[in-house]
Amino acid sequence: MSTSPSPESPPALPPLLRHGLNPDPEARPLARQTYERMRLYAARALRSLRRPLAYNCLYMHVPKCAGTSVTDAMRSLCPLQKRIGMILARPSRRATALQSGRPEWNIHEDGPESQVIFAYREHLMLYYMADDAPLVCGHFLFSELAHTAFGDRYRFVSVLRNPLDRLVSNYADARLGNYIDMPFAAYLDSEVGWRHATVMLRYFSGRAIIPPAGIGEAMTAARTNLEKFALVGFTDRLPDFAAGFAGVFGAPLRLHHMRSGRFQKPEIDRSARARMEQLCAGDLEFYEHARRRFIA
Repeated sequence: MSTSPSPESPPALPPLLRHGLNPDPEARPLARQTYERMRLYAARALRSLRRPLAYNCLYMHVPKCAGTSVTDAMRSLCPLQKRIGMILARPSRRATALQSGRPEWNIHEDGPESQVIFAYREHLMLYYMADDAPLVCGHFLFSELAHTAFGDRYRFVSVLRNPLDRLVSNYADARLGNYIDMPFAAYLDSEVGWRHATVMLRYFSGRAIIPPAGIGEAMTAARTNLEKFALVGFTDRLPDFAAGFAGVFGAPLRLHHMRSGRFQKPEIDRSARARMEQLCAGDLEFYEHARRRFIA
């Protein structure tokens, strides 16, 4: 078994990016976006002059688990001359709708036809891995085909969040994006509520939809697939995740900022809390199993 590479010292940003643009989070959105983009390009340019990562990285972005901030940090470690495999949610939904001839509104990873869009995203994932992209990331399911074909060159990673907190954020974000329009209590009794409550099992088991009777089978598959991940982090222990990433890939993961949600979370009474725990029982069990597996 090969030993983990020694992590290198983080590169210093040029003075222009350290001082020339205002990184204040309260700055105007365009100025902030320009700063973030320039910082990313500068970091990638510096990475082009250094040794590559020890392995390519496949980051399975479980929704509402600090994935945007983690992805930004990972992108900064990819040299400019290499293509990054960014599998974005909205473009992949629209492309899937066009290709399948289905209404775009029906094509959603949390909808009844989620198998269609996840199959399309698996094709994109395999395309980028075949192209040797140093980073492939997005809302896609675990793929046994990808692991079998590219497991020698890629290391699989993910980040998880407490399932109850993740469910609330998923609901609020779906309302903000006009995907759903219902009170929280009605959401908890809906099909989309069930799909949101089983996100972790769906992603790690590789199943787009898990019926209530299929939780046991999905749990077995998810636990088996978890062992194929080199690293799984947790949102309440992100410094540990960054340290683990450096140990696996040989480069420091600099988490510059955590993006806060833009939405207002619902009020949760005792009855709603009990219902959430019931719905998320499978994800809660898997989450605790993952913590035992990856927290020393």
